Amino acid sequence: MPFTILFAKKLSIFQAFAVLTMLALVMFFGFKMYFEDKIEPTATASSGTEAQLKSIRNMSSYKYARPLIAVDMSQQSIELNPIKKSLTSLIEKECSDGNLFQASLYLRDMQTGEWATVNEDLSYHPGSLIKVPMLIYYLKESERDPSILDKQLTYHEDKVKGMPAQTYSNNSIVSDKPYTIRELLKYMASYSDNHATFLLNKNADVASFQKIFADLGLTVPDIHDTNYSITVRDYSLFLRVLYNATYLNAQNSDLALTLLTESSFKEGLAKELPADMMIARKFGEMNMQNKRELHESGIIYCNKTPYLVTVMTKGYNPANQASVISKVSEMIYKYLCI
Repeated sequence: MPFTILFAKKLSIFQAFAVLTMLALVMFFGFKMYFEDKIEPTATASSGTEAQLKSIRNMSSYKYARPLIAVDMSQQSIELNPIKKSLTSLIEKECSDGNLFQASLYLRDMQTGEWATVNEDLSYHPGSLIKVPMLIYYLKESERDPSILDKQLTYHEDKVKGMPAQTYSNNSIVSDKPYTIRELLKYMASYSDNHATFLLNKNADVASFQKIFADLGLTVPDIHDTNYSITVRDYSLFLRVLYNATYLNAQNSDLALTLLTESSFKEGLAKELPADMMIARKFGEMNMQNKRELHESGIIYCNKTPYLVTVMTKGYNPANQASVISKVSEMIYKYLCI
């Protein structure tokens, strides 16, 4: 009702007040319904987004708490489709050229959580990649008992048989000399030394080591099963929980990543990247019958967008496989960082 009509009829003050009150109520509820209609679709969209997220929680350690370990988008990223197509073509060409038998990779933008995979369903023997969960095991134990890192162990070469041969090896502990567990972790994580790893494995509690896999929702390995395998996406979870400090405390997560940035392996992810690029990485190799496996997983600390890459390969020549990992790394770096 126009305001002119109110005054034209010369209504009493009380009548005018009643009419104005009624108009105010009509306008209030009208605006309320209008804006609720505008807001509702946004709320629905938000709920839809949340429904697409998958969380991984530690379900075994506590009576009531369920600590959040990681969150995943349920679908691969549309934004990463161009690089995924290029990487798929690269792998297919390397396989057709005979440089590989098969390969898989996992790529994750650590800022946004966007991810993509190639041949995700294929599984591989982790080889020395298993040294990262062993590193996590000892650092987790140190959170309960800090003195464990200063405990000394001694390697006796004459008492060890069947030590796996390494294509890529660097520094190694020497026989009959005591080393602290802190020092052994350095040899294992940075130099991938099998002798140091042997000592650490021998003194680890198997059930507590296996619990790490259970806590992360991964298949628990049987230490007597030489055929244990893992996918690129599942393995990447170990580096993700270190980066996000969601399994170890922040100090130990940073220590683990620091050791991995000091890796002596230069033939894979790091080879074609700038020399000063910081990469927390671990490689693994395995000789399975007539085929060789070579893998590497790492976080590349590109200033523009830190990202995680895990590449697993099966082939016949470790040098060719290392070259493919280098090509994959260079391609991703150029796409995400330049």
